[in-house]
Amino acid sequence: MILSLPCLALAAGLTLAPPDSSEGWTPLFNGKDLTGWYTFLQQHGKDSDPDKIVTIEDGAIHLYKGFADKSKVVMGYIGTEKEYGDYHLRLQYRWGDAKFEPRYALKKDAGLYYHITGPDVVWPRSLQYQIEETNVGDLIALFGMQADTTIDPKTRDAKSPDYPTFLPADRGGEPRVLGLKGIDYQHRLAEVAERDGWNDVEVIARGDEVTHLLNGRVVNRGVAVRFDDPEKPGHPVPLTKGRIALEIEAAELWFRNVEIRPAK
Repeated sequence: MILSLPCLALAAGLTLAPPDSSEGWTPLFNGKDLTGWYTFLQQHGKDSDPDKIVTIEDGAIHLYKGFADKSKVVMGYIGTEKEYGDYHLRLQYRWGDAKFEPRYALKKDAGLYYHITGPDVVWPRSLQYQIEETNVGDLIALFGMQADTTIDPKTRDAKSPDYPTFLPADRGGEPRVLGLKGIDYQHRLAEVAERDGWNDVEVIARGDEVTHLLNGRVVNRGVAVRFDDPEKPGHPVPLTKGRIALEIEAAELWFRNVEIRPAK
């Protein structure tokens, strides 16, 4: 059942004034080390990074610094030790030049996981703000996560590599339940794209509603966020909080200015 659809009629694509540091922002990443965070990597597990996939320089997290283009690498994420709910999160990212196996032939890819509640695994149970070339701002529901949303009806039956595309209800968007399969994708609002250099990513998680912004514009929304256990389906539980993680997925990239404040 689709819930709270009037919330989805809020103006997607709306340009918001960027907040400044006086408006209650707290650094999640201190620019010096991974205090409050941990790494989780294929083959190595938690807090083991023998290949130095994660380095910190000039106040930023640099992924795969100095790795040879097309070399084979492991993937994973940098996760918060604490859970967070009812927040406004922002960060900046920019791409490096190198790509690596096993994703060398694919688009550069990373992401922001949030509402992580399960065990540490690569591609954890969560929602994801996709950071992938041409697809930044996509909303992904992983392994039992669900949300009600609205989409452009012309894209409802789209198949991979295309997916249904977010469109707010007041612009003709029709109801959709995201998350009815193991990993379910929804494209960001079609007219918004990333820019060269540094890009601004924001997630607003307020109660059981989530909003994605790219460079100050709303590009995706979901409401009635919930977890429906794939092993015991049919009993969804509202989900309003969880751990946060920066995805590491075989592409050189920098993250900086990772900050959080209470959702307004």
